[in-house]
Amino acid sequence: MLNIRVVMVVAVLYAGGVCAGGENLSDGQAIFESVCATCHGENGEGSEDFSAPRLAGQHGWYLRTQLLNFRAGVRGVDENDENGQIMQPMAADLEDQAIENLVAYIGTLK
Repeated sequence: MLNIRVVMVVAVLYAGGVCAGGENLSDGQAIFESVCATCHGENGEGSEDFSAPRLAGQHGWYLRTQLLNFRAGVRGVDENDENGQIMQPMAADLEDQAIENLVAYIGTLK
């Protein structure tokens, strides 16, 4: 049985925009709205016009891995990967905490 104190602490953290793992949903939302939503949609639904995949409902580990790969130059550097070339600079300046915040926020999208 869950301890009521644990439940209350988690509820307070989420209400304040901070997840139990230290992610900040408000910061993740700000990044998403300013950087990601233009191509991936306001609700992470993706866009055929931009060939941008749906992010809502995607596994956090996958999103994190791809962002880290774009940031490190593992993805988005091949001249035949036009979409990757667009994504690579979007992720290039994201710090680790920003990626965690962003992934946490995307995880709230339905």
